[in-house]
Amino acid sequence: MGVHGVAVALLMTAALTAAACSGDVDRPAGNEPPTATEKLGAAGQLAVAKARADAATSMHLTVRSSGVPDSVNGVLGVDGSGTHAPAFKGTLEVRISGFQVKVEAVALGEALYVKLPFTTAFTQVDPKEFSAPNPAKLFATKGGIASLMTATTNPGQGKPIREGAEVLNTVTGKLSGDRVAPVLGIGDATQTFDVTYGITEPGGELRKVTVIGPFYRGAISTYTLTLDKYGAPVEITKPSVAP
Repeated sequence: MGVHGVAVALLMTAALTAAACSGDVDRPAGNEPPTATEKLGAAGQLAVAKARADAATSMHLTVRSSGVPDSVNGVLGVDGSGTHAPAFKGTLEVRISGFQVKVEAVALGEALYVKLPFTTAFTQVDPKEFSAPNPAKLFATKGGIASLMTATTNPGQGKPIREGAEVLNTVTGKLSGDRVAPVLGIGDATQTFDVTYGITEPGGELRKVTVIGPFYRGAISTYTLTLDKYGAPVEITKPSVAP
């Protein structure tokens, strides 16, 4: 993570501990003083959240989509765990020739293996066939999900939101299409996308990334990525591949 990242993370931990001891994280509307997290500012929160994501040995990821044209073939959702190897194992929800199915998937570095419908063994495939990224690369420290935070322009502080038992501070901003497309494997590289990050309060973990924009011609679609289970044990190995 580097000396700077460690310093930022330690500073954030101390600040959040003080904030957690000071009272309820749900603050009523008004002129209340900012929390320790909010004092970091939008860019500071993104820096700390990226440091925590980069330091995590593993994470669980779900991806959900909406507004995807019915005519599009490709990955609509993801559910699995990954490491910075980069590596991934889980399931991909894909649309193939109009049919929507879930397939088991394992990705190691550049290689993606899937167990296609009506088969019993994995087959190595090209991610471009699914109009999607290699899911392992989403976990890479360079060019993965976390890299979007440093690519975000005009970051601004949004309103806190509750997600289940957690309160998330939100940071909004813009992403250039040429930064979105390489990460998600889709999107018009010449356009601009809106992004909102949800960061745990306290904790400073990146929990949610919502990207909205022209992923497909003639449509505005939304992809929501949720990250949790930081550091949970996960073992990812090459599957048995069909001859």
